[in-house]
Amino acid sequence: MIGRVLDSSALVLWSRRSSPFVDAVIFARAQHGGYVVPVVTTAAALTAALAQLPDKAVPVLDALLGMEISVVDDLTPGSAPAVAAILQAAGPYAAEQLTAASIVHAAKRRGLPVVTSNPFPLQALAADVEIDLIP
Repeated sequence: MIGRVLDSSALVLWSRRSSPFVDAVIFARAQHGGYVVPVVTTAAALTAALAQLPDKAVPVLDALLGMEISVVDDLTPGSAPAVAAILQAAGPYAAEQLTAASIVHAAKRRGLPVVTSNPFPLQALAADVEIDLIP
């Protein structure tokens, strides 16, 4: 389990260059010679992060997305049922929890921990999701 799933909080912190922890998570994966150790996010988390970033931080996020290690999971008709099954735990707050559900789905599907500064929405949907908490 050497890859990681980044939620929107991790993407924002990376883009603002404000977390040595997130830097270490990403650079540790980028330094494996000869094979790719993925840093995964989802289209929903990417969208949420972009909505929170000033224009000057967007190129930093683009640089991450351009790295060979970066993988962005899309929400597709094929993945929608599995994400919706996770999202059912959110009840009337389902719309607000879509990003969290997509992150939980990506983490569980790949067997990877989630790098986040806010584990509560993720764990509310799936108590067993492994968290790599940003200090």
